Amino acid sequence: MNVHQDSIDPSRAGAAAALAGMATAVVTGAACIGPMIGIAFGIGGLGWLARYAHLQLPATLLTIALLALGFRLLYRRRDCGGTGRRRARTLLWVAVVFAVAINAFEYVVLPALG
Repeated sequence: MNVHQDSIDPSRAGAAAALAGMATAVVTGAACIGPMIGIAFGIGGLGWLARYAHLQLPATLLTIALLALGFRLLYRRRDCGGTGRRRARTLLWVAVVFAVAINAFEYVVLPALG
């Protein structure tokens, strides 16, 4: 029995990975979506976010890695896990939908708008 391995709560670690994945998706979207939102609302000062567009791919890869870690932590065992694990899995799926929506907008919709 490995004490160090048993001391990690997969529900909390998975929820943390889901939240981190969601945060990186927001950062990824800020560089492309932020200036467009600013223009739509007449806030031209958000144009400085466009200078970080070169970080879009690394941030997207980090988002994928963090969400994959969340899946690994929350789905590697087949035990029930209780309410905490169920909530963490729900949070993970919300983070996945959020990340897919932001990245689809960036990689599909924005290029189509020209």
